[in-house]
Amino acid sequence: MNCIECKKKIKDFLNDSLNTRQTVDFVNHVNECPECMEELSVDFLVNEGLKRLDSATSFNLEEELKEKLEKSLKNARFSHRFSIVAVILTIVLSFLLGVFLSSFFAY
Repeated sequence: MNCIECKKKIKDFLNDSLNTRQTVDFVNHVNECPECMEELSVDFLVNEGLKRLDSATSFNLEEELKEKLEKSLKNARFSHRFSIVAVILTIVLSFLLGVFLSSFFAY
């Protein structure tokens, strides 16, 4: 992912609307690109800060952004692994069903 693509996806990332591949690419890019990380940080601070403006509680938005990036990457990786397992199970079950049906109709 390049910087232009990354900056276009900041809003989608903050709204949790990126797919698995996009999330992994986005997080990897911002972790390697200080300029994009800065833009993401500013957008996150503005959005979250405005939401909590009237709140009397204290918060650490920098730490929350770091946690969001880590959690998003972890969830994307889990989703990817789950998809692989689902495909493998589908193939195995299809094969077993085929074997069962072929033996059932063979007689």
